[in-house]
Amino acid sequence: MKELDDILSAYEDAERNGTSCLLATLVKVDGSSYRRAGARILLASTGERTGGVSGGCLEAEIAKKAWWLTEGGPALQRYNTAGDGDSGIPFGLGCNGVLHVLMQRIDAATKQLLTHLRKLRNDRIPAALATVISGSSRGVQRIYPDADPAADHHDLLTREIVDEALRRVATRARSEYLLIEDTEIFVEALAPSQRLIVFGAGDDARPLVQLARVLGWHVVVADGRSHLANRTRFPEANAVFTAPAPELPSLCAVQHDDAVVLMTHSYPQDLALLDQLLDRPVRYLGLLGPRQRTERLLEAIGRLNAPEIKQLHAPIGLKIGAHTPETIALAIIAEIQAVNSEANPEFLLRGEQVRELEALA
Repeated sequence: MKELDDILSAYEDAERNGTSCLLATLVKVDGSSYRRAGARILLASTGERTGGVSGGCLEAEIAKKAWWLTEGGPALQRYNTAGDGDSGIPFGLGCNGVLHVLMQRIDAATKQLLTHLRKLRNDRIPAALATVISGSSRGVQRIYPDADPAADHHDLLTREIVDEALRRVATRARSEYLLIEDTEIFVEALAPSQRLIVFGAGDDARPLVQLARVLGWHVVVADGRSHLANRTRFPEANAVFTAPAPELPSLCAVQHDDAVVLMTHSYPQDLALLDQLLDRPVRYLGLLGPRQRTERLLEAIGRLNAPEIKQLHAPIGLKIGAHTPETIALAIIAEIQAVNSEANPEFLLRGEQVRELEALA
């Protein structure tokens, strides 16, 4: 979602400068594609581009034609990346898919929607966007939660089936399509940026924070040692907290969709933190350190055979042969991304699976 935030920032800059903008959104993919539905590119009338809908193959073509294609209103253009059929403009890029790109100039209604979307993202509120992508109402949109619950929307988007889909998609963070009579609607999930809480402010936490911020994640650093956890050492972090270890999870307001990493290099801190965090279901919980240390910690808090340790990733990170702070950060970020995407690479092993394999060795 970093790209969406970049697009919102670019639009706000253009708006301040009085520059007209056009938004092109990949709303549907038939077959395979480099990007998924929901990818966007913002075109400014001055020529600047932000975002993308492909791997860089279609953007120039879209920028060249989008303005005149939308002279009469929103336009849907199809691009055939296989180049071996008559379904859309043939580009022969080898992706073997047909990309449906909705192009629309930013008008008063779109401006209001984007302004509200910025607020939702700043407040980290899960959202969903319904966009009509076929028929005479193509380009009509409704965002959830609404800026004004009493606001008027196109009749098509006020139906109960649309209300239910918007709520469902915002909650599950999974996009879907609706077909109402002959009209297709793309209901897009707009999840908040991933929040990463790093318990531990040692030197090896710094590349982890930096890499997460490059991805657009919201990063919190927390440690019981104030000489380590401070803004001077972590200028990229969104927030830095220091307090006694038992107080840190509450201070950070750990939530169910957070990714949490324990890397304090302090046995007493890890002991206090792990005992609390195992009782808080989170999206990802990883613990830095060798297997024997993890087992000693779990045994000390009486959790060695507890069912809740199944959520614990220890040893932390994908097994990519990482041995430096930077490569360890990469391994951790990659594992969190794999969990977010529900990917299951062969080398993605949870702690209990590692123990089972080592017992068989």
